[in-house]
Amino acid sequence: MCDYCSDIKKIEYFSTPKLYEETIEYIKELVENRGFIVVEGSCKLGEHIKDGYWIDDIIYHVIKCPKCGKRFTCTVNTYRGGGSFK
Repeated sequence: MCDYCSDIKKIEYFSTPKLYEETIEYIKELVENRGFIVVEGSCKLGEHIKDGYWIDDIIYHVIKCPKCGKRFTCTVNTYRGGGSFK
């Protein structure tokens, strides 16, 4: 990690769907305002719900620091619960 990404707020465990939703908004902010790069994901950021339902049992996104290339992964298990942003 570098000075630019060392302050990223990581989540060890999503205890509620709301915490996951807040984290997705945070990731969108990192991409839009701080230049982080979406490397891959199971859907576009913010499009994880369609017609009121999760799009899949496992949803993930990987973003990359624009300065040092450190990758951060957000994964959620919508079927059993849980997940993280590390």
